[in-house]
Amino acid sequence: MADQQTALIIGASRGLGAGLVRELAGRGWSVIGTQRKPSAELAEAGAAAIETVDIDDHASVTALAGKLAGQAFDLVLVNAGVTGPGHASADKVTGQELGALMMTNAVAPIRTARTLLPLVKDDGTVAFMSSGLGSVAGRTHDMAELYSASKAALNSLTRGFAAKDVAGKNVGVVNLHPGWVKTDMGGEGADIDVATSVAGMVDVLEANRGPGHKFLDYQGKTLPW
Repeated sequence: MADQQTALIIGASRGLGAGLVRELAGRGWSVIGTQRKPSAELAEAGAAAIETVDIDDHASVTALAGKLAGQAFDLVLVNAGVTGPGHASADKVTGQELGALMMTNAVAPIRTARTLLPLVKDDGTVAFMSSGLGSVAGRTHDMAELYSASKAALNSLTRGFAAKDVAGKNVGVVNLHPGWVKTDMGGEGADIDVATSVAGMVDVLEANRGPGHKFLDYQGKTLPW
């Protein structure tokens, strides 16, 4: 009998994060999910364990890595993210607003992945929740310019992570576009529900093991950087 697959989902308190925990657990994975504060949605998602982490507080990530030392995961997925200021405008944004957005959506995920990389199994995967809005080549619109810029920055930083930190390791890196999903972030007018998105993303992750860096949507389509 094959060993049970294991996953660590960073940012699993609600929406896509909690949905990923639920989907993976339903497929027989053993999943640890993290939250910033107690989450009823995560508590009901079927996680084997729940940890409290704020990726903007790197000391808490380091503490988590220490607590989990000795464990090995098939998948570490960094999902945490924010939409940024409501005005969503480069003309109006303050330095503080921009700094907070870039820290949470781009810089903190990379620091977190670097800290947790020793916990990833040989032939495992590090995944990042990106967005199709983060595709520079695909940006032929003016939607969500600040959020899009933060996800483009994440994509750029993950390219460096794959080239340097993962180089020589039998570990894959996957940037995921979940689709336009009916969440607090995506809104009720979005195209698909959480269950559809997370089922697709888990299919994609299970089908894309092994080394290499890919930018894929929830249906497995390759997106342009």
